[in-house]
Amino acid sequence: MHVPAALSRWTVRALLALVVAGAIAYIPAGGVDDRATRLRQQLDAANAEAAALRAGNRALAEEIKALSTDAGAIEARARDDLDMVFPGEVVIRIDRPEAPR
Repeated sequence: MHVPAALSRWTVRALLALVVAGAIAYIPAGGVDDRATRLRQQLDAANAEAAALRAGNRALAEEIKALSTDAGAIEARARDDLDMVFPGEVVIRIDRPEAPR
């Protein structure tokens, strides 16, 4: 059976086009070059860090609100951070020995 030359050429061209299209689709999907995978990992890490920072900001905002309105929070902060006491109070500090290693 004889195949015309033009049909043979177009068949070869179509197959080459499919191979090139497959290679183009394979490379960005992480096949040969893993840049997309590394960028995705960096994006995930940045999103996780942003979520942690948002949670920290919420905690700080709640602490600011408590220190602005709650006398108990102000007293606790003064006692813990500044080692302040009321006049006439006696403070007994007990240091626990370190556990042996």
